[in-house]
Amino acid sequence: MELQHSTVLVTGATGNMGPYVTDSLINSKATVIGTYVTEAARDDVETRAEHADAVAYQQIDLTDQTAVEAFAETVADEHGSIDHIVGLAGGFSMGGIDDTDGDAFQNALNRHATTAFLTVKAFVDHLTAQSGVVLFSSDRAIDPVPGTLAYNVGKGAVRTLTESLDVELDARVNAIAPFLIDVPGNREAMPDADFSAWTAPEVIVDEVLHLLTNQGVTGQIVQMTGGQPEGAA
Repeated sequence: MELQHSTVLVTGATGNMGPYVTDSLINSKATVIGTYVTEAARDDVETRAEHADAVAYQQIDLTDQTAVEAFAETVADEHGSIDHIVGLAGGFSMGGIDDTDGDAFQNALNRHATTAFLTVKAFVDHLTAQSGVVLFSSDRAIDPVPGTLAYNVGKGAVRTLTESLDVELDARVNAIAPFLIDVPGNREAMPDADFSAWTAPEVIVDEVLHLLTNQGVTGQIVQMTGGQPEGAA
């Protein structure tokens, strides 16, 4: 299956992974709709995405069901049906049990699981057996580490959502569960880390495209713990 002439919705399109995914989809001749939250993020992506001018960006709070449903109507009016979904919306958070209150815990669930759920729910009538849905969980949902409790649980909910949607929908639903992704923001936050152990964004994008186009893969949580291009430093 090719992505040419298909329409792909990318949530969180201005985040760390957003430009890598949208640029690759544009290079694959897909029509790309991308969501963002803040105008600052929308402005910033112009400097990071080679093909930002080719993405139909829409500002939307994906934790608000009414707003997401209205967004789906707008997309249908302007683009017709979408063919695929890539769910990048989320956000990293620190804090163990002593540092995490109820609001922080709920916010993490909303950022990761609620955004994915409401997006798929709003566009479920668009999806067919040829559609691919790729959500983003985390290696920490499989092998939790201390100090990121709410994040671990939020990404764990995405893992369970993926497996549950896969048995309900005709579309193929998979999730990627990467280790730390080697993007500039993460390097700036952890300058003393061993970057060679991190997962290159290009490797993750290759897996996104594989899961969108390979009709034989569904219901999988693809754990990615490494994968630097040869010669990367």
